[in-house]
Amino acid sequence: MREVARHVEESLRITGVLATPRVSRNGRLYLPKELEDAVKRTNGREIPVYWEHVRAERAIGRAKLIWNPEKLQVEYEAIIEDPRAESVIKSAPMKVSLGADYERIDYLDDLAIVRGLRFRELSLVAVPGIPEADLRVVEAQIGISERVVPFEETPTIDASMRWDKEHALASLRRWAAKGDSNDIDWVKYARGFAWYDDSNPEDPQSYKLPHHVVIDDQLYVVWRGVVSAMAHLMGARGGVDVPQSDRRGVYSHLAKHYRQFGKEVPSYERLAELISHVNSAEEKGNWSASLSKFEEFCRSIGLSGTPREVIVLDFMGEKVRIR
Repeated sequence: MREVARHVEESLRITGVLATPRVSRNGRLYLPKELEDAVKRTNGREIPVYWEHVRAERAIGRAKLIWNPEKLQVEYEAIIEDPRAESVIKSAPMKVSLGADYERIDYLDDLAIVRGLRFRELSLVAVPGIPEADLRVVEAQIGISERVVPFEETPTIDASMRWDKEHALASLRRWAAKGDSNDIDWVKYARGFAWYDDSNPEDPQSYKLPHHVVIDDQLYVVWRGVVSAMAHLMGARGGVDVPQSDRRGVYSHLAKHYRQFGKEVPSYERLAELISHVNSAEEKGNWSASLSKFEEFCRSIGLSGTPREVIVLDFMGEKVRIR
């Protein structure tokens, strides 16, 4: 994204370039057609303008986006309606940062191509002396935290293949290693998981819910790995340290993999309801009812072939294991 080429008139109207086709700092490629289509999706509607992507009670202004087919760039015309903003805009070098959602990411070698962009907001950032590298697209998969790994329709593997988590993790580490060194391409590594802790992205323990394996340098999604990830995400005892705010996003990621295998999983609300019944009955000491609901939960996520004695062991506190 570029520095604002702007002029401020008495009416506090500002104009400039918002986005150009390029690879962002995090390795994401924004194609001209995707940018053009994103402008078309606004249908001429204005988007809100904020300071620093902070959504206050109301926006400080509104902006209309325009696609320039000759220069292949997204431009904007904005009106700033907050009178308190005038002195800041006139006194500080301004830059813009775009708030956008996307539907999915397609990978081509080391590039992540953003698909299905939807422009949500434009923010003005008064950051004198900050280099261009700090200009970024503030983005998230639709309704989903950036910590949720974008869904990728990788090839599937035989559904009968057992899920060996340690083998899968080792294959992902080898695949993401840069040359023969221990240096890891963490963006590449994350593709094997459903969620990661962005506060410590260079710690392998930050990556949660693996469900892919690498075979002959190709990333595959493993059915039993997907089921295992769903079990741990929705498990009666939490199963995995993922913030509540991100769990629906992780569920959505995993549910798309279910569909790759021609299967459907109950809604997030239904699975949460089953777990609620499990916990409620357990708190009341009604172990029979609690176990019955836990068995229903296991069947719902694809554990119908699991022997009852294994489900009982899981119910008594061990981690869910996929046989």
